Amino acid sequence: MTYETLVVVAKTFGPIWMMGFFLIVVIRAYNPKRRAEHDRAARSILPDQLAEENR
Repeated sequence: MTYETLVVVAKTFGPIWMMGFFLIVVIRAYNPKRRAEHDRAARSILPDQLAEENR
């Protein structure tokens, strides 16, 4: 395999692989079944209201 062939393969399949990876990430992020998990993760950095009331 020559350098030129390797460059053509990398320039062809690299963007295709990256687009596939991007689509998988977007589908997983916007999947309605994962909404509860994302909401829990988003609220995990906020202090609990019960802990605030006890102080």
